Amino acid sequence: MGISKPLLVGAALLCVEFSAWAQSVGKVALEPLVVTATRTPVPLSQVLADVTVISRGDIERQAAGTMVDLLSQVPGFQVARNGGPGADGNVYLRGGETRHIAVLIDGVRIDTQNASGGASWQMLNLSQIERVEIVRGPVSALYGSDAISGVVQIFTKKGKGPAALDVGVAVGEWGFLKADTGLSGSAGLFDYAVSAFRERSDGFSARSNARPGTRAADRDGYTTEGASLRLGFTPLAAHRIEAIASQQHLVSRYDSTVVTRDDYGVRDLHDLKLQWSAQWLDSWSSQVAVAQSADRYATPLVSYLTQTHVETASWLNAFKWGSHSVTALLERREDTLKNSDVVLSGTSGEGQRSDDGLGLGYAWRAHGTAIQLNARTDWDSEFGTHSTGSVAAGQDFADHWNVHASWGTGYRGPTLYQRFSKYGNLTLKPESSRNAEFGVRYQKDGAQLGLTVYNNWVTDLITGPPGSTRTCVQDPAYCYKNTALAHLQGVSVNGAVPLGPVRLSGAVDFDASKNAINDADLQRRARRHASLRLDTDLNQWTLGAQLLSVGKRFDDAANTKPLGGYTVVNVDALYRINARWRVLARIDNVGDKKYENAQTYGTTPRTAIIGLRWTPEL
Repeated sequence: MGISKPLLVGAALLCVEFSAWAQSVGKVALEPLVVTATRTPVPLSQVLADVTVISRGDIERQAAGTMVDLLSQVPGFQVARNGGPGADGNVYLRGGETRHIAVLIDGVRIDTQNASGGASWQMLNLSQIERVEIVRGPVSALYGSDAISGVVQIFTKKGKGPAALDVGVAVGEWGFLKADTGLSGSAGLFDYAVSAFRERSDGFSARSNARPGTRAADRDGYTTEGASLRLGFTPLAAHRIEAIASQQHLVSRYDSTVVTRDDYGVRDLHDLKLQWSAQWLDSWSSQVAVAQSADRYATPLVSYLTQTHVETASWLNAFKWGSHSVTALLERREDTLKNSDVVLSGTSGEGQRSDDGLGLGYAWRAHGTAIQLNARTDWDSEFGTHSTGSVAAGQDFADHWNVHASWGTGYRGPTLYQRFSKYGNLTLKPESSRNAEFGVRYQKDGAQLGLTVYNNWVTDLITGPPGSTRTCVQDPAYCYKNTALAHLQGVSVNGAVPLGPVRLSGAVDFDASKNAINDADLQRRARRHASLRLDTDLNQWTLGAQLLSVGKRFDDAANTKPLGGYTVVNVDALYRINARWRVLARIDNVGDKKYENAQTYGTTPRTAIIGLRWTPEL
């Protein structure tokens, strides 16, 4: 099934929502503060960017899976995965590559310096996530390398108030089992939040073309577990010291090219952060942080190992007076890659890089007008100086309407593998982007409408070597090279409205993600994708249904291998037994739709999950 009908339904829904706003009645929720868009807290309605905030309630309704599953429902995102939740996944934001998204966990940069680069999305289990902030568009002027398409920041729970316990268990089809628990609270000058989880599934066959009775036709299951810890100490009202740590472990099976063997991969992700926040004056605050993350992947049966370490240190100062604010940032980042293919850096098996960044920002808001300016210069040990900037302006007009426009640049440094491996190229330049966008936003009484038009050019795009055993030393034609030019443009429309007991929301994205040299669609990016959601409360029940629709894509850069469009429906139900007990049930892919996000790899069949949560008083 194509996407044209769902898109028409989505457009009609948004029109219905718009016409119903004058009659809508609802409670105005407390407006969230967004940190990621400026690196300082700003009310969501004042952000001059295309932003989405995902709450804990939204995450709990997902019931299982990883950030890949959650983001597949968010405007601007498309995903492709080689099988179930434990399999490798790619996340495309506004048509950019996976490596073009800067990813942080509580401010800790998560990245890999392997062949493709980017975060290991399959490691980001939903059990430990309290909130997610998403900023679309190039924001390297704030975050340096990686932020060509945007930033995704994950926040874990912070302790406050009396001690609170949260315990959950869930079971489902395909041998799915999950258990998680968390304890949080505060006592005197200290606050704490600790959590742990374990999840497993027998899975399903990842290969859609597997011949019955062969290794490729067996189930490709996974087991994952993790824990997180967040401790805070507030010796004075204006000072806070915080330590944050988390770790996740994943074992997932996949189908080997050797038909007699069933291989498995082992991944580990660790992150640690120490931070001191201080309010020196009413007009001056600062934040000092040191952090590190480690991403390790191994396939024991074929003796492959790759490991990325990212270490950062930052000093952020924010000054405010009247309607003006200024930020100044000093930041250092050090990346290390350990991989047996690394041969060109002088030390076999290991590559290193460091980057020093200086960022400045200015914002002004008064009388319904807002301006934001940011500039940053990075000094990289491998490719020298790179400067980025952005300018944004917004204006409130009429009642509850806002119009805003921005222009900004971004970049992504080549991975250490792309430079120093046997396929590496020491002459590689950073991938660079320049983006212009325009947006209109309406918000009143819980109803909202947003429209964003963007136009992003990505130059010096890095293309990889073909599948060959020859190395760069043997044949320079098989090196990584800056050969591609991408043009990412599109229109994104989203809306939501309460209509009595029913809450309707929807989003439609029209993308044109092209190779600007030959006008071919970029691999695995659909030109149209849409989502619609309905929620309603009936006494102790909250019922929800969601439709996801993705148009035709191509599995290859030459556009010769089409992937058909698809539409799936998911439903969920929450029943509150009392103030301490609640039951959550979910069915994904209700119609058991067979489709592919990557050719010859299957996607999740119809799956039912039921869970129980207990939040006792302590």
